[in-house]
Amino acid sequence: MKWSNILNRGLAGLVAAIALASTPAAADPAGMYIRKLYFTPPPAEACAEAAQRAGEASRDGLRACSEALEDPETDVEVRVAVLTNRAILYRRAGKLAEAASDCEAALASGQAVSGTIISCGGVYVDAGQPEKAVQVLSSADISAPELQSRLYHNLALAHHDLGAYAEAYDYLEQALAAEPGFAPSAELKALYRVVDTE
Repeated sequence: MKWSNILNRGLAGLVAAIALASTPAAADPAGMYIRKLYFTPPPAEACAEAAQRAGEASRDGLRACSEALEDPETDVEVRVAVLTNRAILYRRAGKLAEAASDCEAALASGQAVSGTIISCGGVYVDAGQPEKAVQVLSSADISAPELQSRLYHNLALAHHDLGAYAEAYDYLEQALAAEPGFAPSAELKALYRVVDTE
């Protein structure tokens, strides 16, 4: 299974990859038989599901990510996705050193793609490492507008933290050009005051 699928999708289409256990068939009043299926997603998928729940930093999600990383059968692409997802969960939990460590491992793999680069850029900003964020984010070659907006927004945050306010403002404008109405950038841009220096 490609890591980008684990990073970006839910449980749809995984029936073939997940062992299903069923309860005994129960008859309904109309004579139809209903079979209920129960399954537990594999750790990498549970990790991805936890990372997709906005704002949550569940211990179960972190545990699932760690289990997937301990599994010797986890291939490199999936491992990068799991490291990225665990970094997201650590970031939400305020464990920024752990999040940065997972990003280091994911980026060092040579298999990092846009989602990892953007997420790790945000981790480095939050961890007080704006120079590292700029370095990582500047390496991204992204064509999808919805990813460009996030890339430019994170670059704006990093430049702001470096005191490069003009560059930060330019990146906010680029984020909004890529995705007009992108709320995080629109809200941050509204806080800036543009002054004529001439």
